[in-house]
Amino acid sequence: MLVGVMACSGPAKPPPAPPVPVENSTRSCGEAAAGLERATRSIRPPEDSILAEMRARCVEDTWSATAIDCFATMKEEDLGTCVGHVDPDHRDALFAAISGNSRDRSALAIIVARLANLKVGIAECDRFVSTVSSAMSCDGLSLDQRHDLGNETADFWSLPTKNLPPDAVPRMVRVCTESLQALQQQVAAAGCMP
Repeated sequence: MLVGVMACSGPAKPPPAPPVPVENSTRSCGEAAAGLERATRSIRPPEDSILAEMRARCVEDTWSATAIDCFATMKEEDLGTCVGHVDPDHRDALFAAISGNSRDRSALAIIVARLANLKVGIAECDRFVSTVSSAMSCDGLSLDQRHDLGNETADFWSLPTKNLPPDAVPRMVRVCTESLQALQQQVAAAGCMP
């Protein structure tokens, strides 16, 4: 009997700790669409909602969890980064929905986002693409000139650059170097930094 009393009189066990709350970090296509709607208001007519279109794009194009999370929490300057998480085959539809296929300043933001995700893999060509992206903010060039330059660059340099014939890379280096020099002259003549 003495043993039983001693065992019962030992130090009391602390109560079990309450469960740690787990935050559900999985976001939905609705949240991604809302983030896009909110962060792109200044680059498109704010009265034109893209909420339903972006939700549909997300579902139909099966955006990754990384893309959904990025869009859900994005700020305006994050558009290029977030779009980089979307399958390249689905980016044009996303850009078209945001810009409404217009040729205004909102479309320039889309062009800059397209160029941000464009990597040719040849240093001279990547420098040219980067300079084109910078030229999108040159008010000395007309909106039409900037749209044409940006879209042509994004469309042309989206070509595959792997498994090229041996003579192709030196030709591309030459073309990109010449194009960069011509662009720098054009931008400088327009009163913008080259």
